[in-house]
Amino acid sequence: SFPMTLGRIEHGFNVRPDLVQLHTQTEPRDYLPKLYFDSLVHDPSALNYMLDLIGEKRIMLGSDYPFPLGEHHPGKMIEEMATLSTEVKDQLLWKTAIDWLGMPVEEVLSHAKAQRS
Repeated sequence: SFPMTLGRIEHGFNVRPDLVQLHTQTEPRDYLPKLYFDSLVHDPSALNYMLDLIGEKRIMLGSDYPFPLGEHHPGKMIEEMATLSTEVKDQLLWKTAIDWLGMPVEEVLSHAKAQRS
């Protein structure tokens, strides 16, 4: 919810520092590059907003597992978004998670290829 409420959070930070800036002077927007976000927003417009705000390298596939509110086919919305390039789709579907895990992409691709053989 952080990206969708960022404007409200920034407003509070700027107009009510007595309530919001008690333990930090860091601008709320400065936290964005330090966080990872879940792609499962069930709304292509919301995901496009997040992509514009944060960039695809900080957003990864979400499933809502083990709760029953996820997509029946995880990643289907991303796969069906014609406005996204193949590169952005790959980033969202698996590359951001691989980066977060600290795994080299080449190693993952090599392992996946070996599993298919």
